[in-house]
Amino acid sequence: MEQRTDRPAASGFKPKVAIAMRSYNDRGVIRGTLELIRRQTYRNFELWNFDSSSTDGTLDIIKEFNDAHHIRRNDSASYNPGTVLNEAVRSVGGEVVVFINSDATPEGEDWLEQLIAPLADPQVGVVYGRQTARPDCRSLFVKDTERAFGDGREAATWVHFFSMANCAVRRDILERFPFETRIQYSEDIEWSYRLRKAGLAIRYVAAAAATHSHNYTLRQSFKRQFGEGKAEAWIFHAGEINTSFLRYCLLPFGMEVLRDLRWAAQQGSLDAFVHTVPLRAVQKWGRWRGLLEGRRTAAAH
Repeated sequence: MEQRTDRPAASGFKPKVAIAMRSYNDRGVIRGTLELIRRQTYRNFELWNFDSSSTDGTLDIIKEFNDAHHIRRNDSASYNPGTVLNEAVRSVGGEVVVFINSDATPEGEDWLEQLIAPLADPQVGVVYGRQTARPDCRSLFVKDTERAFGDGREAATWVHFFSMANCAVRRDILERFPFETRIQYSEDIEWSYRLRKAGLAIRYVAAAAATHSHNYTLRQSFKRQFGEGKAEAWIFHAGEINTSFLRYCLLPFGMEVLRDLRWAAQQGSLDAFVHTVPLRAVQKWGRWRGLLEGRRTAAAH
């Protein structure tokens, strides 16, 4: 499973780093992200921006912080995460590539130093940092973010977990393991799972934290979970997870609601009490329907 480390950068490990930032209509938060990156204590890096045709002024803010030849644009209407990530790898230089979303704001000026430190070990394939919820995040999404990240102990018990929104990887690994372009969701899970199966370690660094969360509507929650369920049919096709309706949908729904209610009582959160059943029902049903669709797609090919 994923290992945890909070070690500072190894003495003498000073690789050239390329920071690849993806963005789409993040005007409200991208300036803060860019400002924190500018203030990093680790200075041996260059920033590259990959914007998906933002229409809210995001690109104007990017141009305040970056040169035109380090800015790439792609069409949001035909966006495929694997395609954009592979293009980023081809575009940037550096021995280490850091991927960060424009709405994932580093929480400290030593974020980059902490994030890349474990890559001094050649057995480490990729490192990912902690994510914490934004102040306006709804209660259950705060709970989910802390459960998935936190000190890393909970996620270490899962079949697999990883997030591309705040991570670092050596270039040689990216060249050996390009991103899959035949899926639209969970490309980071699929990619990092291949690294694990190849025997490379995945390290989680809680000290390399970034503020990153979303307040999904029920419709958005269904869409996202549907996409991730469809991707799981591809990723875990060898039976790594139990995909019966009972174990994949019904029991996880009940267990999550119970966890929510316990957390709501501890936090005194009325929002969590009210929100848990509709949110978890939509999430688990969406994931189940996505899994079925993924199976049908696979069978047709």
